[in-house]
Amino acid sequence: MLRTPIKENNELNFDKKIQKLQTKLDMWSSQDLTTFGRAMLIKTLGISQLIYSASNLEAPKEIVEIVRTKSSKFLWKNKNDKIKRSGLYQDLDNGGIRMIDFDIMLKVLKLSWISRLLRTSDNSNWCIIPKHYSGRMGGLNFLLRCNYATNYVNDLLFFYKKILEFFNDLKTLYSYDQKQEFFFFFFF
Repeated sequence: MLRTPIKENNELNFDKKIQKLQTKLDMWSSQDLTTFGRAMLIKTLGISQLIYSASNLEAPKEIVEIVRTKSSKFLWKNKNDKIKRSGLYQDLDNGGIRMIDFDIMLKVLKLSWISRLLRTSDNSNWCIIPKHYSGRMGGLNFLLRCNYATNYVNDLLFFYKKILEFFNDLKTLYSYDQKQEFFFFFFF
């Protein structure tokens, strides 16, 4: 069977970590834990193992769904969900258990790159490539203040295009006014 670089990267960065997640959840599944205890184990022993890879790489949708399914099965002891998944992510005051929505966490991890890029000096090696590509279109500060469809920003690499896509979603969600500096305070 021919292995593609993408498949091999997913195996190394996500598949093995998901196997470890399943092993840890299996070890704890026989314990008589509360729902809150199970949620804490998912967050500390499970999802935390995926954070580094997920912050630096694009996690495939299949991975997101696998993590969501495994977490849900462990949380509810292989039975049907007791409450809506959207309710799980709410604060305790709102009837939730402060569970992590893995998909939203991935977006937040990508958005955190904006503050790193804005705070880093131009002579840092790691930011030369993103600053070069965003510089072709006016720079990152300019791109963050513009309204555009990310599918028209062809000069950016896929990773950075996704970051801008998530930022645009965030601007839309909060009806961002270009005169407000809310988002820049959010990232610092």
